[in-house]
Amino acid sequence: MAGAQTEGIAKQKPDPTQFVNVFIGTNGMGHTFPGACYPNGAVQLSPDTDTIPHNIDGVYQPRVYDYCAGYQYRDNTIVGFSHTHFSGTGHSDLGDILIMPYSGRTKLRPGTKDNPDRGYRQRYRHETETASPGYYAVTLDDDSIRCELTATPHCGVHRYTYAKGAAQKIILDLQHGLYNYDGKTLWAQCNVVNSHTLVGYRLTNGWSRTNYTYYCIHFSKPIKHYGCRDFYHNGYKGFWNKFDTGHDFPEMGGRKLVTWFEFEEEGNDALEITVALSATGIEGAERNIEYFENEYDGADDKFDEALAAARLAWQQRMYQFEVEGNDDQKAMSSASLYHCFINPSLY
Repeated sequence: MAGAQTEGIAKQKPDPTQFVNVFIGTNGMGHTFPGACYPNGAVQLSPDTDTIPHNIDGVYQPRVYDYCAGYQYRDNTIVGFSHTHFSGTGHSDLGDILIMPYSGRTKLRPGTKDNPDRGYRQRYRHETETASPGYYAVTLDDDSIRCELTATPHCGVHRYTYAKGAAQKIILDLQHGLYNYDGKTLWAQCNVVNSHTLVGYRLTNGWSRTNYTYYCIHFSKPIKHYGCRDFYHNGYKGFWNKFDTGHDFPEMGGRKLVTWFEFEEEGNDALEITVALSATGIEGAERNIEYFENEYDGADDKFDEALAAARLAWQQRMYQFEVEGNDDQKAMSSASLYHCFINPSLY
């Protein structure tokens, strides 16, 4: 339906988003991100290209300021795709709920830009990268995974197309964050509800002293195996020591929690993931997933339908303005308008 509406509007007047270059401001100190979002939506789903902490042993790291929005165009590796970002600010936080697809050996540390093979981050090239309002795509070179992102008002929607016959896995890093530092994550929880669904939250002490990000995640394929590690060394674990909490244990939690999931390789090579966020509780995130599923019930491809709806929303928002000038002037003005409609965001 959204696709038909978009086509109808396009016949009436030119697409006002055609001049939007979402990469404007992503190199240097522009502090913008190129990822997918819905106008004033709760989710800003975008790649993060490094993991510079705010401080190490109390000593401020100046390069952290480069990553206020998580992304620098000059980088050649991607750590993963997180769901919350500021745009154009002179300070930072967020970077919540990071997902990274992979096929090879499971690594729970992100590695470094200089030595990405030590962790789960992957190399990429700008030649494979494309983005427009409501859409972002890139190919991860190390595992040949095509990554596509879009968004709804309350959800981030992923589509990962793996190499034919390759294992289909993801990292869900609940320790990752922007302007991160040791102790910023006070607790993270991830519960496996069933073979297709996760719920949980992340509690951080950053710009906001107690920032809860609740989530519900739905997978298009059933989970085959999963596991986790809490990199916080707690000397006391109570009766949890009776269980192998690191492998196929449905209640995972910790201060420095990193989880992994492997999926049944059924049907095609694409894995679709919907991540709903809420500031009020897990029940709110579950309702947002339910709304998404009902909205696109019966769709041949929910990702494509959500993408069409996001593009339509951006077109409708920007049809309110008419930009005149040469192509460069139109690009700058259109990008500025686009950035104006990212925030304030739904809460």
